[in-house]
Amino acid sequence: MKLHGKIWSRKILKIAVLIAGAAMTMGNQKCEQKPQEQTRTLKKIVELGSIAASPIAFPGGSAFDFRFVANQQVYGVLLESSEFTLKYNPPIAVPPEQVRSGDNNFFNLTKADGVAMKAFAQAAGKDNYNLQYAKTAWCMVNLPQAKISGAVNAFELIGGGGLTLGYTPAGTHSVSGTAGFNAEWAQLDLSMVATRPLTDKVMAAANVTSKQTKTKVNMSINFGVWSVGPSAYYQTPLAQVTKNALVKSVSSLNEQLKTEEWYTRVMANHDTHLIVVGGTDVKLEVGDQLLVYNEEYYWEGEPCDSRYLGGGAQASSAVAKIEIDWVGDEISRGKVIEQNDENAVVGAKVKLFKFKDASYKPADPGVQPSNPSEPAPTTPVPANPSKPGRR
Repeated sequence: MKLHGKIWSRKILKIAVLIAGAAMTMGNQKCEQKPQEQTRTLKKIVELGSIAASPIAFPGGSAFDFRFVANQQVYGVLLESSEFTLKYNPPIAVPPEQVRSGDNNFFNLTKADGVAMKAFAQAAGKDNYNLQYAKTAWCMVNLPQAKISGAVNAFELIGGGGLTLGYTPAGTHSVSGTAGFNAEWAQLDLSMVATRPLTDKVMAAANVTSKQTKTKVNMSINFGVWSVGPSAYYQTPLAQVTKNALVKSVSSLNEQLKTEEWYTRVMANHDTHLIVVGGTDVKLEVGDQLLVYNEEYYWEGEPCDSRYLGGGAQASSAVAKIEIDWVGDEISRGKVIEQNDENAVVGAKVKLFKFKDASYKPADPGVQPSNPSEPAPTTPVPANPSKPGRR
């Protein structure tokens, strides 16, 4: 009997171990199958300079403007990137001291954002933008987080028989005595750099070599068509070779700039709300919380009209915390939820405090179901809401 009891005890123990192991395996599979939460990153606002490049010399004295097509393509590459957003025009169109009361052309905004900005100002009783701006900081609104420029160091088309068309730092490769050119390979060497807008200090630099871009193209080039304009170029595999180099360079710059903290600027102060530069273009969302810092700036002469010498703000010196409650194309509005004794000036630096929580729910819109017999009560909205209490 004791022997049988021991056998049964061992069997029961073995079954229990197997069940426990199966449960752990199923649990692990569920964890593995659980979708990973995607981390949102905000796009950095950049300004694009030019891409320097030499023309490509053709037989008979004609040339192809390669600089033009390279500059056209880099705009598309930056717009398609998930790391950067471009600003074509400065958000503030003219210096505040030049603005007349009620001037609607003060900002460079999309039509929808312009309508919203005007409505926000009127609701806050601030139609005269000139009264809102501190001259020592307003010019910071127009600065990008980085300036990007570059140069095509070499662009070579390699044909049969050792013929090469294009240029390198050593000089130009020209082809003579032929009406066309059969290109078997194409390669390009490109450098790009990101600099700080005020000091021109290099933040990141990338170089994509010919070895990285060499591509088999197998195409015939008609010099006469190319000399007319760039449209023929965009329809060839060579356009993709150039784009690949630009994409590699932009990706390299982004990797290097990941250590640079994202920031934007205050564009307008409406007491209870602040308008900041950046909307859907930088991937801000309703519910995100931002911190606002008034910086100290040092100039050689007149503020915003002389050489910048330096400045900044202490990490623990935020004057306000805002929660985004409206997002436009290129601007967002944030409700002031915390504020100290100092008002945020236009041009103040704005940094991310935290993204909206997973449990975040927008404010109740206040829409009540209608009752045919008794209308739903309404709550009047004050024309000029009071400023939040200081903390």
